[in-house]
Amino acid sequence: MQALEAALDAEAERTAFSGVVRVDRRGATDLAKAYGLADRAHGIPNTVDTRFMLASVAKGFTALAVMSLVADGTLLLSTTARSVLGGDLPLIADDVTVEHLLAHRSGIGDYLDDDERSDDINYYTLSVPGHRLDSTERYLEVLDGFPTVSRADERFSTTTLGTSCSL
Repeated sequence: MQALEAALDAEAERTAFSGVVRVDRRGATDLAKAYGLADRAHGIPNTVDTRFMLASVAKGFTALAVMSLVADGTLLLSTTARSVLGGDLPLIADDVTVEHLLAHRSGIGDYLDDDERSDDINYYTLSVPGHRLDSTERYLEVLDGFPTVSRADERFSTTTLGTSCSL
């Protein structure tokens, strides 16, 4: 393991890798090492326990979970976001449905704006460190206050909260 750790250290240094490497065998952790920053904007280093914000990477997992709820009858594609959100995120229109969210056609506002793309690496920085987003309530604080960008089902948008916003 020492040779592997030395090689990882060298490669992390060479590539400015930011993340965590963990090697488990037979139910035991042989190596766990963190590199770089968990939050560049706030200078917070990674630890082996860092919870990484997956952003759009989680869309497929979220869609699978939602469709499992649809398959077992817990939700319908026609279920409105409002019926799930209650009074939270009041700027989301009352007619936005689970289907609109899954199809990225909800029209709801987002902290990323398709029309305001930037080459600045900090453009994607949230207003709070990611490690503080450890509950639905904490996400609501960050996601609130973004006005509707279009009517539900009017247009497709990959950055609209859509399936990034867990129901």
